[in-house]
Amino acid sequence: MNNKKIMDKIRHAAKIDAKKRKDRRYLDTMSLLVSKGLLRTNMKILPRPNSRISLDDAVWAGINVEPRILEVLPAAVLRLGRHFVFLPERHAGLLEVVACLRLGAVTGPDFMGISYKKLRIWADFPLKDGRVKTVSEKKIMRAYRLRPEIFRKLENMAKQRGCTETEVIENVIRFSFSARL
Repeated sequence: MNNKKIMDKIRHAAKIDAKKRKDRRYLDTMSLLVSKGLLRTNMKILPRPNSRISLDDAVWAGINVEPRILEVLPAAVLRLGRHFVFLPERHAGLLEVVACLRLGAVTGPDFMGISYKKLRIWADFPLKDGRVKTVSEKKIMRAYRLRPEIFRKLENMAKQRGCTETEVIENVIRFSFSARL
């Protein structure tokens, strides 16, 4: 008799889980995260890489259906921010984690019971779309004032090597540091 009650509870939980997996909030969130390469699933989900989803829907899906969503959500907001609609005052905890990830901090706040150490891994996880860079690969914008003759030499070097002026500067700096060792 006891086994029958346990099996009934398991069947009931499975029915509820099946309903939740058909929920629009879950499907929209997973379609974005799977199409961008942050998550994988064995379900057939229509990939929608250009969709915009509510952060409330993503959090609901992470709490009620798939906990992996909560683990990748801070990195997704950091790297794919335009795909999420949210209110800063409602999601202050998440934005605090995102700010720490943006700075590359070694330690930071936990997010919904998930340690910062686990969250940080996803900030440097390579995505399918090569246009979206990892946090460690993002370039820093700086402006330098060069004398005209130096700039002309830089342009000529770039043309000779078939690359950009920035790549020439980066290569010169890399070479000068490696020569010192």
